[in-house]
Amino acid sequence: MFDWDSVRDARGDSGAVVERLLDRLSRRPDAALWDELNRRLVVEDECFFSVGFAALPALSRLAQSGDTEQRDRALDLAAVITRTLHRNHEDDRLVRADPQALRVLHGLAQIRVATCVGPTLARLLQDTLAFAGYTFWASISMDFTDEHYHLDCPHCATRLAVVIGDYGHYSAIRDHNDGDVHRVPLRPAAPADLTGTARWMHDTAVSGGDTTLAGGLTHLFGQAECGACGSTFNLADWFEAENSPTQPIDPVVPRTDRSN
Repeated sequence: MFDWDSVRDARGDSGAVVERLLDRLSRRPDAALWDELNRRLVVEDECFFSVGFAALPALSRLAQSGDTEQRDRALDLAAVITRTLHRNHEDDRLVRADPQALRVLHGLAQIRVATCVGPTLARLLQDTLAFAGYTFWASISMDFTDEHYHLDCPHCATRLAVVIGDYGHYSAIRDHNDGDVHRVPLRPAAPADLTGTARWMHDTAVSGGDTTLAGGLTHLFGQAECGACGSTFNLADWFEAENSPTQPIDPVVPRTDRSN
């Protein structure tokens, strides 16, 4: 059993304060209590407090409330906490202690994103990925009106800038004076060829009517070419490999079948 008094929240108070807030929310939904809980667990859209990871089981129970606002508040906060697992491994044990909590959150997030249309679709899609255990894809930006990623060529180690947006879809070498040079167009994947996580992300974007997100994902999961050595590589696979630490938690949806 977790010792709430052994940790501190963002304000430096005992974790017992968070425990009491969660208990009060379980008895009566209250927007002010949710705001207070967020302030105690999240700083600049991240949670690096053990008390936050310990709160995931309680948040999964709150998310099962019949109250839609209570559900959404619980899912939103739990997603912020879970996405932080990509960079914080000190509290993996707290998440592994109750894997059922993530399964519940993932199932509820799936239901929510399936009915979403509009500007929140990308965030809700990434919330679902976080609960599934794929915290890297849940944490990167996906503003495909003007997205820039940076990675090293897997063959010659040249630093590349990858652009996906209204300004183009290409890999390049970014020069301080001349901007993007040696531009090479990205080769988008055919939607029918996408599988697993990529297929689910694309299909969700299409169902939600977000053509910009859907189109950007085909480029992200397509092929890139290095302007320095001319080699080609799978952009998403290398981007994930270069930036992902050891998977912090066992995926809710196995890597062999991440399409749901």
